[in-house]
Amino acid sequence: MASRAEEGTSTIPSQETETNGWETGLRAVSVGCIGLLMLLGLLGLFGVRSSVATASGNGLSIAVTHAAITRPGLATPFSVEVRSEDGSPLPASVTLRVDSAYLALFDENGLDPEPSSSFADAEWTWWSFDIPPEAGVLEFSFDARLEPAVQRGRGATTAVEIDGREMVAVEFDTWVMP
Repeated sequence: MASRAEEGTSTIPSQETETNGWETGLRAVSVGCIGLLMLLGLLGLFGVRSSVATASGNGLSIAVTHAAITRPGLATPFSVEVRSEDGSPLPASVTLRVDSAYLALFDENGLDPEPSSSFADAEWTWWSFDIPPEAGVLEFSFDARLEPAVQRGRGATTAVEIDGREMVAVEFDTWVMP
């Protein structure tokens, strides 16, 4: 008995394969989605976006530069500027209070300047700074990257305290993109 190949029957699939219209449409939509994602990535829309949240009260103003949108594993901005509203010197000691859960989103690399004292509990982290005489501005930066395992952002509050009393506070949100 002769094999099929010997009989002249081709083993190459026929070029006449049937495709449904929905298969072609699904392929087109898939290619379009991938192309759109690539374009958005090339435009930098999946990177870190920072924002500034401000508030003032009791003679002080606070400006918090934070990530409005970030991604896991990326360097993420967080800095605080405290000023007296009238340009007068700040008190000799200023304390910043930040949500501890917000700070837990980050791998900390350093603080600048280093606080003279710090304390944290489950809800808040306090950093106290000794202010030089005649200084009217405290500029603080938290050098960190977003923890690689973080998949959701959160809201936070940062406040300025003088002698244990809240003087001004600001709220902000950070979104984490996949």
